[in-house]
Amino acid sequence: MHTPEWQILERHAHSLAGTLRARRLTSKALGIRKPYYVYEPPGYEAARALPTLYLFRGHQREWVNIREDTTRRLSTSIEDLDRLIQRGVLPPMLAVMPGLSSSNNHVPALGVDMTGRWPRRHRGLGRGRFWQFLTGELLPGIERRYPQTQDGPRLMAGFSLGGYTVSLLALRHPGYFDHAAAYDGLFMWAKQHDPRPYADGTHADRVWTQNGLFAPAFGRTRSFDAAQRWNPTDHLLRADASTLDQMRRTTFWIASADADGNQGNRDRCRYFAEHLAERGLPLGFDEVVLAPGAAHTWYWADRFLVRFLQGVFPGGGPVAFAA
Repeated sequence: MHTPEWQILERHAHSLAGTLRARRLTSKALGIRKPYYVYEPPGYEAARALPTLYLFRGHQREWVNIREDTTRRLSTSIEDLDRLIQRGVLPPMLAVMPGLSSSNNHVPALGVDMTGRWPRRHRGLGRGRFWQFLTGELLPGIERRYPQTQDGPRLMAGFSLGGYTVSLLALRHPGYFDHAAAYDGLFMWAKQHDPRPYADGTHADRVWTQNGLFAPAFGRTRSFDAAQRWNPTDHLLRADASTLDQMRRTTFWIASADADGNQGNRDRCRYFAEHLAERGLPLGFDEVVLAPGAAHTWYWADRFLVRFLQGVFPGGGPVAFAA
């Protein structure tokens, strides 16, 4: 549900010990000023080697919008993070939430250099060069604006399509992130071949190759070459020994909801995690399903984020959340 920026900032101004800010990055790659949110923990100015956490989905508001869906009743992801920092369960860290969609959140950019077309009414995409924006502008720009983070660990987490973005960054920009986490990520099958046959016996991944939602990013008529270019799983399978060594610097934390089907993500998460393990890339979780009854909702995505961060920074003990 859309919530105005001023309401999000006002809520968090009263609920956080740290500070949530709405910023804009003037992007040459996109040709526009692209918004993002950033959470600054208390006392970050004096910190050294401050961890940086990037959070991906689509619109920049999703991790901080209490009304993003009906399951988020008490707190947002950043309010959870801030509370655990205050309790000493987690160390102070900077959290960055980039916008990777049109301003109305109708067109996902996914973090790729878009090759399709989209109606002019869907503002906020500019030239569509989101890979260039992320890797060439946002990531180095955050380090320049916050020099306290330059020697600290880099983490990222994504939910659903944000999980795809996490896999893309981790495998096409290898070694930059120390930890990459995804909850119920919409991962790609190798060569867009779904190992689970559809009712008609075909195996083409209809979600990524036929769904019109992705036509702006990949083109309405999607070529095999374009799919290969932006398929993180294919990039993993093609990696040479040197690239694999770089990929192994990142620990992957992959979890899913507790249900699937040909439109679901549990099988995709297991498939992706199996390929990571086969190539010696470290996994943080032993089991892919997050918990019995876990669903594709923001309530469970927020729970996943906390579990991931506690896995990276152990020692604070278990945390209970109200249902």
